[in-house]
Amino acid sequence: MDIALNINFNQSYHREGLDKQAAEMTTQSLNNQLDAFLRTQQNQAYTIALMSVRQESDAMDVIQETMMSFVNAYKHKPQNNWKPLFYRILQNKINDHHRKQKSWLRHFFSSKDSEALTAQHASQQPSPLSVIKTQETGHEMIALIKKLPEKQQQVVLYRHWQQMTVEETASIMQISAGSVKTHLFRATKKLKQALGNPDD
Repeated sequence: MDIALNINFNQSYHREGLDKQAAEMTTQSLNNQLDAFLRTQQNQAYTIALMSVRQESDAMDVIQETMMSFVNAYKHKPQNNWKPLFYRILQNKINDHHRKQKSWLRHFFSSKDSEALTAQHASQQPSPLSVIKTQETGHEMIALIKKLPEKQQQVVLYRHWQQMTVEETASIMQISAGSVKTHLFRATKKLKQALGNPDD
């Protein structure tokens, strides 16, 4: 009887050890996968943030907040869902930044002063061209995208640069698929005209 109990105890202890080891391996594997995913997205996500918030330090803050929120909320989601979830958080963080900025301006300045300050602030920010290492045509395209209205700019980046579907883009931006198509059509038309290739 004592021998049997001892065997059962040893077997149970051994199973617990294996379970703990498996859990540790699973956690390490997940951390490695998360790290690899975030590394592949960080440069493009940073450029999107920089084009939206204009200032490098603010863009870095947005990216860090996005990564932290993503890991905390979605690390156990299927990996094929990670990309749209990550960019949905990024979009929300960018929107939060704009809301905070507008609130601050409204509180401390008049409408006229706010417009002057915002224009001066934007003119002093480093161009996203400094962080995008592409050829000359790529530089020109990025400069043109910067001039688009914000939603058109975001749709172009998500659809053409990130190669996301209409549905994924709509989910990230929290607008309808029809609105995505409309913004993309208008943005494409403007870009073609700016490049000297207007629609027939």
